[in-house]
Amino acid sequence: MDELLNYLIVILMTTGVIFGGKAFWDWKKNRTPRLDLKELEAERAQYLQENFDKAIADYNFLEEARGNLSDRELSAQLKLLQRTAKNLLNHLEKNPERISLACKFIDYYQDRAVKIVKQYQELEETQLSTEKVLDLKDRMKQMLSALDDAYQDQFEHVINDQIISVDAELKVMQQQLDSEGITRKTIDVGKVDEYGNVRIDTDLLDRPIEMEPPRKFFPQQAMQRRRRGEVDAHPEDLFFPEEDRPQIVQTKLIQSALAIFLGSFGAHKFYQGKTIQGILYFLLSWTTLPMWISLVEGIRYLFMPVEDFYNQYVKKDKRRDKNGRNKP
Repeated sequence: MDELLNYLIVILMTTGVIFGGKAFWDWKKNRTPRLDLKELEAERAQYLQENFDKAIADYNFLEEARGNLSDRELSAQLKLLQRTAKNLLNHLEKNPERISLACKFIDYYQDRAVKIVKQYQELEETQLSTEKVLDLKDRMKQMLSALDDAYQDQFEHVINDQIISVDAELKVMQQQLDSEGITRKTIDVGKVDEYGNVRIDTDLLDRPIEMEPPRKFFPQQAMQRRRRGEVDAHPEDLFFPEEDRPQIVQTKLIQSALAIFLGSFGAHKFYQGKTIQGILYFLLSWTTLPMWISLVEGIRYLFMPVEDFYNQYVKKDKRRDKNGRNKP
């Protein structure tokens, strides 16, 4: 009896294993595949962040190096690269899903630019001016110039899907207009319409847009003074590049120190380029009058807003009227 019971148990177990294995095989064969995206998304986010951080670090290095370069030609060329790189990085910051499309820009082009600048700095430290060294420096400049086109190509590659989307939408719109019998009007370029307006030169559409100097700053204080009517209607004179602010502040402090400590001899006037006034201060230095006047001027320079100091003592281009004379 026990042996029969054991046989039955073995048969049941064998049957269960066979049918259970078949059921598992059918389930595995017919199941819908599902990805475990949690870990994958975290890894992708980390990958994108690391690439973006590297791009920012390389950009900051080039920006700092550009300010320390003594070669103006190389500095100007690097400025063009940095302008394109900044626009691209701003776009990637707003569209992080496109960072992977800029891998060639991050891992190669900008990385090569950093390497070239480092090598150029090392050559500068040697202070060699042999023919071979000068030729090598020229080739480095030419390579940076070529990288400018590569930067722009990479930017276009990143936004390529957006370009295709807009182009397709325009074509669909044009087809819709054509189906409704609405045709595009032909514009006679250069001719005057019935309102006295000159037609737009469509050739300008193919020309590159000239970029304005970046980071223009319109002082809030100057805006308030303008509302109160304390400044004239020339807002362009209130603009100055924000990147020049440290240099303007430095000039203000130097001019103030010269006026306070050496103003009796007209040092601050010579520094401003006002030679006649400086000589006058120097000739009257035996009196106490230049000392007190320059002391007041130095304190005024010190506490003067940077914007007002720029407009009065730094800005080189004076406003002129239609006849070419200085405005009062």
